[in-house]
Parts: sequence; C-alpha cells; structure tokens
Amino acid sequence: MSNQPIIFNIQYTPYSLPKNATGEERERHADERAFYDMSGEKNMFEYMTTEGKRTGKRTALEYLQKNTGVFNDRGMIPQEQVDEMKARLKQNKGNIWHGFISLNAEESPKIDTPEKCIELIKRTFPAFLKDAKLRPDNVDLMCALHLDRPHHLHIHFVFWEKEPKFKNTQTGETRYRRRGKIDKKSIDGMLVRLGLYLGDKKGVLYKSRDEAISDLRKTLDLKAFICKPEDVKREILALARDLPKEGRITYGSKDMEPFRERVDKIVQMLLATDKRARMANRRFYRALAGREREAKNICGKPYIFSNLNIRPEVLENVLPKYHNKIDEKNIRVIDEIEADYKRRQGNLVLKLAKVIKPEYYENNRKRKANDNRLKRSLGISRRNTGRAINKFLSSFGAECEFIERDFYHRLQEIEEEMKREKEKENAADSSGETK
Repeated sequence: MSNQPIIFNIQYTPYSLPKNATGEERERHADERAFYDMSGEKNMFEYMTTEGKRTGKRTALEYLQKNTGVFNDRGMIPQEQVDEMKARLKQNKGNIWHGFISLNAEESPKIDTPEKCIELIKRTFPAFLKDAKLRPDNVDLMCALHLDRPHHLHIHFVFWEKEPKFKNTQTGETRYRRRGKIDKKSIDGMLVRLGLYLGDKKGVLYKSRDEAISDLRKTLDLKAFICKPEDVKREILALARDLPKEGRITYGSKDMEPFRERVDKIVQMLLATDKRARMANRRFYRALAGREREAKNICGKPYIFSNLNIRPEVLENVLPKYHNKIDEKNIRVIDEIEADYKRRQGNLVLKLAKVIKPEYYENNRKRKANDNRLKRSLGISRRNTGRAINKFLSSFGAECEFIERDFYHRLQEIEEEMKREKEKENAADSSGETK
C-alpha cells in the first residue's frame, strides 16, 4: 500500500441513470443508491457507526458510540438532528457524495480522537464545498472515524444538498445540482488544505499572525495615533472624511472596494512608523513562506524555493514525502491566508476611521466658527482634557467628544499636556532619588 501521508477520496451516486443505461447497471445503481441514501437494510449510516464494534476497536470510538457515532464541522450530531438529516435525504433527488480521508501511520495520531477529527473537518470542509460550487449552509454532512486499520486511521464522510437551490435560468425553477463530478482543482485544493492543517508548523503561522495584528492594533490606539507623523494622520483623517455614512465599513464588504487601496497604503505607512509592528509583520510573512513551501511539497515538489538556496537533502527529513502531481497555480490556500491577514489589518484602520468620522467631521459641520456654544464647549474641554483622554482611551473613542473646530489643534493640546505630565513624572522621580 502507498505510504502517501494523506489520501482524499471522493465519489458520487446520482439520483438516476441516463436513459440508455442497461438493466444490470440500473439494478446495481438501485442497490448503491439505497446504501447511500440510507434506505436499504445495509446502508452508509450503519456502516459508519458500527465498524468499530465489528473490529472491537473501542478506544477513540468509545465516546462516539455513546452518542450517534457521527459528526460534522459543527461537532457531534445528536440523534434528533440525524433523524432530520435522514428525512431530508429520503426526499433528495440529487447527487450523494461520499468518500474518505485516510492518513498513513505517521500522520494517523493527528485524528485519533473525536475532537481532532471535528476540528480537521471544521478547518477544511467548508472551504472545499465552496470551491466545489456548493453552499456549505445548504449541505448535510455526516462523518465518522474508523480505527479498523490502526496504521491508516480514516474518516468516512457522506454529504448531500438539503434543498434544490440551483435556479434554472430559463424556467426559474430550482433544482439540485446536476453535475455530480467534483473538479480536480477543488479536490487538489482540499488535499493541500488537509496537508497544511495537519502540518506541524501551522501553529507558528497563526501565532505570528495574531502577534502582528496585535502590534498593529497598538499603533492605532489613540495615544499612539497622536504621535504619528502628520502624513499618516492626514491619510487617516481623509479616509474618515470620505467613508460613506451608510453601508458596511469592513474591509471585505463590497462598499469598501473603492477604499481598499487607500487602507492598504495606510497600513504600510503605519508599519513604516512602528518598528515593533513592522518586525511582527515580517515574522508573519516568513511563517507564510514556510507554509508555501509545505503547500508546494504537497503538490509534488520536494525541492522548492531554490532562490533561498535550500538544498534537497535539507528538506528530505523535514517535509513528508507526497507523490501528488498537482498544478500549484490552481491552489489558492496561501493566497487566502494572506488575504485574511490583510483583511484583519485593514479592519483595524477602518475601525479608527469609523470612530473619527462622526465625532469630528460630522459634528463640526453642524456648528459655525463663531458659535458661542462651541466656544464654551472648548473651554470646558480644555479644563477636563486629562479626564476626557482617559475616557477616550478606555473606550477607543466611542464615548469621548471631539467638538473642537480644528482636530489638529486639539491633538497639539493633548500632546503638550502629555509632555507636561511626563515632565512632572520625571521631576517626581528625580526628587525621590535625591532624598
């Protein structure tokens, strides 16, 4: 048997055969359909949930068999939900997809508990369904872990569409997906996702991502924002001014498409002004490059990134040996990880801009320059600057009022007060030392 680290096998059973099918083919199809739609005496559900009992392997399945024995990307499936899924499947007139994920002896310990299996499915299957042009929220998925081959633990799965939602452009009627075959590109993508998820270094990538986002967030704290160069503040203020009053102010929304380039520019400017955030960003991209090497290895290229002078013998005992022939140009996993990272960075900038917009631009347009109420407010604000800033920092600006006519003047006042407070602290420290 091949020692391939991961095998992802998927097939499908259609609702009906072509009109020119032979009698023997129809008889064989009827048996197969009854097995997978779970209406037959011997069926897929029985097979998935009793395999462990037949072999006497009770270790990891013990917990599963105390329940229904099946799970999906949301966790264990309770009996009531299993019954609902079976009822939908009985009415289904579409394809039923089924297969397995098998791991070799070295990788098998990574799915030897129900919790590990559920997390694996959660991190890989929804993206696979999207690639296959299926809607994850319209799919019933059942999985089960089998231990009958201890050196090749495997997860069986079966899924089908809950409702017919593919619209016929001519009649307007909805139907189940006609095409049962899943394209190779989607299958290859799933194999790479599985390999990257099971890779030992995935924690390094996501830890570096979280650290980079955390450090960038600190650069967008109001106190840090105040100290930024004028060109950075100018770009953020201009963005806040131009953002629409309505719609979703999030990086991935369609409403933000015209602003993404500006948001990315601001992120790069922030990284340029903050060494800690910049170094964290570099650590993320180094980790991402490592994951890209793993992805290319899964695609069947053990010697990669020759521009980094990595010799084949160096990687020989580091990366598992895959025997796939996958066109890496069709694999979008690394691009998706980077896009998610940029989305998180962009949302930090938009969050600050969204706070500034109503508190500064919109409030100022409501008042005239010689408004006595504005002057009184400014006077009160100056006497309570310290308290107002503490309040603003504690709530990221949601409760603080920016009511001055000129935001830059207000920033200068804050900076001067912070400088005075710092001088007081230094004076107090010096006084303490001389005593």
